[in-house]
Amino acid sequence: MHLPLLAVLIALAPLDVQVNFSDQATAPPAGYVRDFGEAYGPRPGGLTYGWVQNGTTTPLSLIGNGRNRGTGTDPRLATLIHMQLPAGSAGIRTPGSWEIAVPSGAYRVTAAVGDPSHTDSTHWLTIEDQNGTAAFVPSAAERHRTVTRTVTVTDGRLTLPAGGVNTKLDYVDITELTTPAPSVRRTVPADRAANVPLTGAVVADLRLIAGGVAVGSLTAGSATIRRVSDGAAVPVNVATSGGGDTISVAPATALQPGTLYRLDITGAVRDTAGNAFHPYSMVFTTGAPPGGEAAFDKVVSGAGGAPYTSVVKGPDGRLYAATLTGQLRRYTIDADGTLADELVIDTVRNAHGGADRTVIGLAFDPASTPAAPILWITDNQAYPGSDVPEWTSRIARLSGQNLGTYTAVVTGLPRSARDHETNSLAFGPDGACYLTQGSMNAMGAPDAAWGNRPERLLSAAVLRLDPARLPATLPLDVRTEAGGGYDPYAAGAPLTLYATGVRNAYDLVWHSNGHLYAPTNGSAAGGNTPATPSPLPASCARRGYTGPQVPAITANPQAETDYVFDVKPGRYYGHPGDRRADRLRPATRPRRGPGHREHLCDGAGRRAHHAAAAPLTGHAAG
Repeated sequence: MHLPLLAVLIALAPLDVQVNFSDQATAPPAGYVRDFGEAYGPRPGGLTYGWVQNGTTTPLSLIGNGRNRGTGTDPRLATLIHMQLPAGSAGIRTPGSWEIAVPSGAYRVTAAVGDPSHTDSTHWLTIEDQNGTAAFVPSAAERHRTVTRTVTVTDGRLTLPAGGVNTKLDYVDITELTTPAPSVRRTVPADRAANVPLTGAVVADLRLIAGGVAVGSLTAGSATIRRVSDGAAVPVNVATSGGGDTISVAPATALQPGTLYRLDITGAVRDTAGNAFHPYSMVFTTGAPPGGEAAFDKVVSGAGGAPYTSVVKGPDGRLYAATLTGQLRRYTIDADGTLADELVIDTVRNAHGGADRTVIGLAFDPASTPAAPILWITDNQAYPGSDVPEWTSRIARLSGQNLGTYTAVVTGLPRSARDHETNSLAFGPDGACYLTQGSMNAMGAPDAAWGNRPERLLSAAVLRLDPARLPATLPLDVRTEAGGGYDPYAAGAPLTLYATGVRNAYDLVWHSNGHLYAPTNGSAAGGNTPATPSPLPASCARRGYTGPQVPAITANPQAETDYVFDVKPGRYYGHPGDRRADRLRPATRPRRGPGHREHLCDGAGRRAHHAAAAPLTGHAAG
């Protein structure tokens, strides 16, 4: 075989390399290559590896830090290298990170730390973006610790940074994984974060390959939080977003302050196609107990158990609650704030043959009286864990005795495959009804996690419904495609676009200051953004948009922030939609008065926000 062909075949084979760390004189065990502290650079066999200064790519020589203790039955554990030396020790005391050049991809990495002769260390080892060993203090009973992590390399170098005190690295085994699998992209908080709230969740953004997280695989065993000092498990609640593109692991009770914990997401977590996730591990340290903050007492309200979505106080002084299944529940509010006299109202379910419907929006008509309340609702086909048909969301009106009369007012609203739907509604000071319509996907273009649905003309927006313009015969069908031709731009249109690019605002409220506020959920990483359509649709001409052409982005690695928007009419808030030409150049944005700051989405996945938009604390993508 010719040597060039052999080199090509070696290059195409999955990487499988074992590295033993030692002094310069010791030969490596069978099957291993040796590292005795040389600075990062080319090595025999076509490999490139070695040491760099922590947090940089600057080569660093640790020659002289290797040791061979000459004890034990496993030669891999008899040798080691000091990743950093304590003050007063002979050798290189500059902390080093070990790196090896690898193709970008997934790798299973096994690493061992420890010393067969000494216990003078607190070992910390990070493997790429995950924690390997945290605060391991060896003893006579346990002198070494070996861990395996599955990591994803995106920059062409697998990195093991130094940490702790006098950490000693024994050996590393690296195997390239060639079968695609879903994995964790990053977490909030990040690995080794400090001052984490005692009740805060760890939220993982995901790399998906075939649909979102399978909800049934999220259990207290498939994702865990444990105290590092003794391995004690913490009761947790594990959940995902509507798009199945995040994993949220939250302690069921408050964690201990100033304590180190480890989060593990295991291969028992699956996607909807049955693929196992690569395991993931990170650690964090909690902060101090909160002080001087608002506190709440948990009391029994008197309400029956139900999957509640929204509540509103009616003109009759009673509390009305909506649910994921379409039932409404009405309660008398007692003087002490507890609830009594529950009445279950099945009007919505009865109107749909007993099927589950998700009711989110609740708003009483301004013409309501205590004796004759009129309740407007948003009425969505419930999400059962599989794709929901599109164009199935509604606005309805309930009236009559015990709200027993159902009137469909608007039908054919767009509906995502999951839980982005027609959300909340509120009557404005002008008597119109304002509602939030969720997006069809993560970042504006179809993606597998959201059923590959494109944005529609009325999706990802705040809509305005003028009851005075409704036709005499109801319902009003507002499908803009799929056999419908509704035009929200037409003169006299009852349902219009009030503001666009609002990705998924679950709620909205008119403040006494005359402003409309909406909290908006940003996407997890991994979504797609659309290219500018060619030719431009008529909606672009209405907005005065003539270019430039903006390229699409696939699998955007940047997660979006959650915002509270101060919503203004005719404004755009960042979620792209090609049906409306929702992407403007900065040069074309409307100019405002002094001090006004506005950034408009350019179609590259960057999020627009209004001057009054305030980021929410934390991140809960969906």
